[in-house]
Amino acid sequence: MLHVLKAWSKPPSRGQLALLQDCRTYSSRSTSDSEAADLDAAREWFQRFNKSTIPEKIAKTEFSRSSGAGGQKVNKTSSKATTVWKLDALYPRVPKVLHQGLQDSRHYVSSSNSIKMQCDSSRSQSDNRAENHQKLFDEITRIYKQRVPGITPPEQLKKIEQLKKSENTARLRMKKLHGNKKRSRSDGGGGRRVD
Repeated sequence: MLHVLKAWSKPPSRGQLALLQDCRTYSSRSTSDSEAADLDAAREWFQRFNKSTIPEKIAKTEFSRSSGAGGQKVNKTSSKATTVWKLDALYPRVPKVLHQGLQDSRHYVSSSNSIKMQCDSSRSQSDNRAENHQKLFDEITRIYKQRVPGITPPEQLKKIEQLKKSENTARLRMKKLHGNKKRSRSDGGGGRRVD
């Protein structure tokens, strides 16, 4: 056991470091490629995404008595809708890139591994159920916009390159002027006048 600890305490050799660096480079490159593919798949999915992408049948909705304004109708009927979507049912319907975002959502319930929405804004059960589905749609849209960056159009890439080029030209021009100023000081004997 002691020789294993000594082996871990020694610094790695140059060959081991090179091998480790190659492995890191390869793994980061393959991860980048797979991430790019996942992002492209998410962009394609989002173009087709609408309220019917997530079917209502995978959700479980329960109704309870609402509170607040609404008069006697609210006290007598169970109109508050609580809708739960199990993540196991949602994952096949959303891109892999959004899975972690769903778990990070403020609507995520860890004990049941689900997304839970509540609505009692209307006195109608069906309106409150529909409002919950709208909330899920909005939450998935928010997660998508947060997690998936947009694609930069070629015109904008050209403009960025032109700006970088002009910035570099201006930097070199200022550097040259500064160098000329320094040279002129040293040529004149430090800038002092001698009479």
